[in-house]
Amino acid sequence: MCQLPINNPTLMKPINRLLRAGIKVVELNTRLRRPIIEVDRPFKAWEQGAVEITETRNGVRSLVKMTIWRGAHIIWR
Repeated sequence: MCQLPINNPTLMKPINRLLRAGIKVVELNTRLRRPIIEVDRPFKAWEQGAVEITETRNGVRSLVKMTIWRGAHIIWR
């Protein structure tokens, strides 16, 4: 679990929904206009509209799936 912005109710609204559903937030990036939330597994409804993107982390490229949900980019492996 990562450091969560508990004092920002706008960002915590979608994160609380994920936590109530039992989905763990692996990483959170709020530096961009749309926050990026990396989770351990997706909702079933996300899988249908997901797109595959290439992520480069520490020089290693990998395919991850991404969708937009409640104003945030949701990424899972």
